[in-house]
Amino acid sequence: MKNQVFKILLVFLFVFGINFSAISQDYCLGDNFTLQATNYVSGTVQWQYSYNNSDWYDFPSANSLTYYFVPEESMFVRLKIIDPQCLSEYYTEKQYLYLIPQPTTANAGEDQLEIMASSITLSANQAEIGTGYWTIMSGNGGQISNPNIPNAVFSGTPGEIYTLRWRIYNACGISDDLIKISFSEGFTCGQNFVDNRDGQIYPTVEIGGKCWFAKNMNIGTMVNSSQDQTSTGNIQKYCYANNTEKCNVFGGLYQWNMAMQFSENEDSQGICPAGWHIPSDQDFKNLELALGMPSGEVNLMNTFRGYNQNVGQQMKQNGGSGFESLMGGARNGGGAFMYGQGTGSYEFAYYWTSNHCAEASECSGYNGNEMYAIRRCLQNGNAGSGRYDTFPKTYGFSVRCVKDN
Repeated sequence: MKNQVFKILLVFLFVFGINFSAISQDYCLGDNFTLQATNYVSGTVQWQYSYNNSDWYDFPSANSLTYYFVPEESMFVRLKIIDPQCLSEYYTEKQYLYLIPQPTTANAGEDQLEIMASSITLSANQAEIGTGYWTIMSGNGGQISNPNIPNAVFSGTPGEIYTLRWRIYNACGISDDLIKISFSEGFTCGQNFVDNRDGQIYPTVEIGGKCWFAKNMNIGTMVNSSQDQTSTGNIQKYCYANNTEKCNVFGGLYQWNMAMQFSENEDSQGICPAGWHIPSDQDFKNLELALGMPSGEVNLMNTFRGYNQNVGQQMKQNGGSGFESLMGGARNGGGAFMYGQGTGSYEFAYYWTSNHCAEASECSGYNGNEMYAIRRCLQNGNAGSGRYDTFPKTYGFSVRCVKDN
């Protein structure tokens, strides 16, 4: 905080109504100001202020040649003099006080430790007032893609612990915040995977040479089942019965476009973390073959396959494969929930694949209809694994992720 002193010289007098330019200078919000008048001759005085250089108001109890105050916003100031022996009323030159606000309070985001990746997108706040930039305060081998943006990409060396500073500053102040980041020495399938976007933890399992999440995805903000999920820049999800606790147990339910993040490319990352993707129809086939499904059944459509080998049963919770599917149900195209846990033999788990019928030659009655996509089905009391294309993309299903090669 600074103390600013202004001396108003009465030898520079302006009669009210004459047009002239105000002297101006920049100051900081919170500074203390002292207004002083010199070369005073006679008469009574009143300090005044204006926000628009048109409407003037008296400062309270400001009737001496010196006035102390702390303005809360930018303003013009002047001294009014009443002297019947000279002029009935006249004014000094006005001074414009432009007050620069303090910079936005810096927020570097949450600490990110033991990230199972080699880079991370930073999540500092935007500098609404002032300029922001990142600095690596400690740690070797780190790089920031663009230090001047809050959402820069930071990459580093496994085993190092980095301290980064997000600073927002301007001529009137500095605000700092620190964040700690470290990268895991490496990820081995079978370990828990931490999604650094929201801190969710996913167990993993290797089946048929591929690393799968052993838990349904649960990223995003819940929206009511009465509305479709939209491309707002944020991931959206349904929770069975519009109950967030259901998402904590069964994961979210996603329309196909949301699951794919509005891509139509096979093996798209979709809502999965970096380095993982939405399983393709072939990914699921490889998993089913690894669990013993006959090759003559794996390509069958709109039926359950692998009964005799208990392929679907193996994919369920405590089924032995480690896939650990729960009967999470679905949200239909009209917004109603169906086939969730507690519906007896009608309990189902549904999983989207990244293949849709606009490009999948194996879609049956819906081949060439981009409104449909291929899914997997598991049913309570049914030992097989279903492969179907009969529900449109507007349905909400569970999502698993498989690691990129």
